[in-house]
Amino acid sequence: QLCNRWLLNTEGASLSSSRPTKSHFRCARQVPHSTGPARGMCLSLRATATLLALLGCAVPLAHADDPDGEVVSGEGQPAPVETGPDADESIARLLASQGVANADELFDKTMSTMSTPVGPRLHANRARRGALIMTLLAPIAEAGHHGAQVAIARAHLHGDDLRRDVPAAVALLRSAADAGHDEAQQVLGMLHALGIGVPLDPALAVTHYYFAAEGGNTAAQLALAYRYLHGVDTPKSCQKAVMYYNPVAEKVVAAAQKSGGRGLIIEKARLTDGPARASRRLLGDEDDIIQYYQYSADKGSVDAQLTLGQLSFHGARGMPADPAVALSYYSRAADAGEPAAHAHLGHMYAQGIGVEQDDETALKHFRLGAARSNPAAQNGLGYMYMHGYGVEVSHAKALEHFRAAAQNGNAEAQFNLGAMYISGTGIKKAYDKALHYFTLAAHQGHTLALYNLGQMHLNGLGAPRSCPAAAQFLKAVAERGEWGADLEKGHRAFSAEADPFRALLLYAGLAEGGFEVAQANAAHIADSAVRRGVEHSELQPVTDAKALALDMFARAAQQGNVEARIKLGDYHFYGLGTRVDAESAVGHYRTASESQNAQAMFNLAYMHAHGLGLPRDFHLAKRHYDMAMDASTEAVLPVRIALVELYGMQLIEDMLQWPAVQRLRDSAVWTQVATSLMHGDEWQWDTIAIVVISPLLLMVAVIRRQRAMLRRE
Repeated sequence: QLCNRWLLNTEGASLSSSRPTKSHFRCARQVPHSTGPARGMCLSLRATATLLALLGCAVPLAHADDPDGEVVSGEGQPAPVETGPDADESIARLLASQGVANADELFDKTMSTMSTPVGPRLHANRARRGALIMTLLAPIAEAGHHGAQVAIARAHLHGDDLRRDVPAAVALLRSAADAGHDEAQQVLGMLHALGIGVPLDPALAVTHYYFAAEGGNTAAQLALAYRYLHGVDTPKSCQKAVMYYNPVAEKVVAAAQKSGGRGLIIEKARLTDGPARASRRLLGDEDDIIQYYQYSADKGSVDAQLTLGQLSFHGARGMPADPAVALSYYSRAADAGEPAAHAHLGHMYAQGIGVEQDDETALKHFRLGAARSNPAAQNGLGYMYMHGYGVEVSHAKALEHFRAAAQNGNAEAQFNLGAMYISGTGIKKAYDKALHYFTLAAHQGHTLALYNLGQMHLNGLGAPRSCPAAAQFLKAVAERGEWGADLEKGHRAFSAEADPFRALLLYAGLAEGGFEVAQANAAHIADSAVRRGVEHSELQPVTDAKALALDMFARAAQQGNVEARIKLGDYHFYGLGTRVDAESAVGHYRTASESQNAQAMFNLAYMHAHGLGLPRDFHLAKRHYDMAMDASTEAVLPVRIALVELYGMQLIEDMLQWPAVQRLRDSAVWTQVATSLMHGDEWQWDTIAIVVISPLLLMVAVIRRQRAMLRRE
């Protein structure tokens, strides 16, 4: 199937062995620094040759150095490229008007302009970006610029900067993907994997991801790594998962080292069925709280000054990253004698963040903070001695300060100690101690410590070699990159902009990459539409919203999401996106109940009581109801109501064994009653309970009314 999809309609030698020949890589050698269509074609040829060779396919392959060679789409039609003197003149005038030399420069300039908002108004910025797309990107996209084609396709998919047009987006993506554009390949892979705007096709999705990953696309590498790690539509292979996680983790580490401590803070908000206002506040729309902090800071609150300094330094809770503002708040807190503020200021001066780099000033602040046993300041002093910034290099003093800070729980100091032990800098090399300190730092979320732990477990340094452990550490690092910002965008699209399809697209890319929060949120969006019966309007391009929700719930549950596990049980119980399977539902509920989840225990109790997927057993039903009530106070009322039903069912079961009732069961009256209270061979216990309880409730109401009348008399 894969062989037939990726044939190239050109002449050349066929592949007859598992290793590609030199001719397969010819164009990569001849144009090693090329960009645009030529480089894309080389990528497509190389990736196709490698993949088909591994699959054992014997197919014709284009000569890579053939100047007339043409990459052909899956339908056998060449990618459309506008040619001719009129088109050339039009593009030349456009390039001249923008002061650029070629289409690549125009594309980069336009994307940079679009990424810079003008004013706070969302709709105005979208209209402006849409105008830029149509006036600057559309002409070069028609002339065959694949980056522009992908940018326009994304705008059509998301429906923010341009009118939503999924078929047009897919056509543009296919045109760019046929020329080997990695981002186009990745987006098409995501769409085919989830059945959004195109037929659901896991095999084709994996193929697209493979080509995109060959081009270095981060999202595709994450998607393949996750698939190999969990065996999703591919054979399970830890080694291949690590192979794809490694380059992504290295990008995250490089960004963390370059940022100088200004780590990216991504708010992983989960979608819920709660009020929209509560959902929005999770994302950072907390203007009232920020204003309260600002008021308190102006009144001299050191805690408020530190908090606002942190938010301004990292850019979180709706506040933009602004080192100058952070410096102002930290300075005010430091003037009040706050040691943590001195530590922050020392860090900013040592790294030159928001201020001119100054080792002397950094040392002053670190010493003031360390004098009051602030662990961050102690770590800062150790850093200065370690590298000889403003002082003579002294590994002994660095070790002393790092140990003091590490004992006080500072993750950075714990990492630095681990780095000294693993390299043997100023101390005897000891992999086991390095592993210990890296583990302490990793428990606090230290990115570089997580990466080092992954490498140590992968190579058997200080611990037995373990590919699964290494893969989990590298996965944790890979999910800390800037691409995770789509979690916030997705939440905003769903909660603030009321655009569930755009939110689904944003979550889908990360869900494919193994982000558990994104998987749960994508499932929530599809499930919400299914429950309200609006999946064909809200999520119209989705082939099967029920199947999508089921798939996302299954992936999230596989990564330990208990609520997703319960939803998975519900989907099997009611037959949503799959056949009705009460036994599978029982398995999911049991797994969730092991986490002391009250809802799962309640569901198991109900199934025991009614004999659904389990033998009817009133005693086990009562036991599970009691366990649910013990697990959560919110379950007390539902459990008590359910127990009334359970006791009623048990009473009726006992009454059916009475001799008088046995004689009644042989009469015609019993036949009429049974017809109305039975469905097939099963009693409708809910109906029976209502029939029994309703007269009792009526009697209680009458008695209370009579008592009230007596009191008035």
